[in-house]
Amino acid sequence: MNKAVTLTTEQQLLLVRMPCRLRGTYITWLLGFDPYFLMSRETYYRHAKELAKNYGIEIRKKSPYFLPPQTD
Repeated sequence: MNKAVTLTTEQQLLLVRMPCRLRGTYITWLLGFDPYFLMSRETYYRHAKELAKNYGIEIRKKSPYFLPPQTD
C-alpha cells in the first residue's frame, strides 16, 4: 500500500455525513484493506449492504487504491 490516498471534497463531505459506525469500514476499504477480515461476517455484510444502498459504495469490490502485494 504505497499509493497516497487523497480524499476529494465530495468524499470528505460523504464521510462527514456518514454515520460513525460506517466511517471506519469506508476508510479501511478506501485505503486498500479488505474490511471482511477486520470485523465479524455479519457486520461486514450489514455495512456492505448499507454503504451500497445509501451511498453507492461497493466494498465487496476492490478499492481504487488497492495495490496487490509485490513479489520480488
